[in-house]
Amino acid sequence: MPPNNSHKKNYSKSSPWPKIFILAGIALIITVIIIVKNQSVEQPGSTANQTAEALLDQYLEEGKPTFVFFHSNNCQSCIDMIAIVDQVYPEFEDKIALVDVNVYDSANQDLLRRAKIYSIPTQVFIDRAGQGKVTMGVMTPEDFRTQLLALSKGGQ
Repeated sequence: MPPNNSHKKNYSKSSPWPKIFILAGIALIITVIIIVKNQSVEQPGSTANQTAEALLDQYLEEGKPTFVFFHSNNCQSCIDMIAIVDQVYPEFEDKIALVDVNVYDSANQDLLRRAKIYSIPTQVFIDRAGQGKVTMGVMTPEDFRTQLLALSKGGQ
């Protein structure tokens, strides 16, 4: 009777290191591609790297009508208002500056204290003279459009 070799293990003589190096190299390349893709090329006059507070101050100094939108990305009322802003604001983006303020971003805490924001969503419509009108809660698309139209024409 032939000997039973089923109990013997099959050991591979090849090293796992080449596979590990190849996988690590692929992971490195993917990481670099993601980082490069997510970096924006800063244009002259770009506001990409400014805090919301610095951006607001810049618009106030320039006398631009400005819509300041205080919200989070996880409360239902805020999500509803974000959808309305996304729907209506593009009609006014060439006339009214937007300062989008996520209240949970630590970079915005000074602005939240300065603006005395205690409830979200909160919308602030600031005219050319720096006078603001505050609304809290979800606005209807029609009410939001009406506020932006008045702001774009110099009123509130």
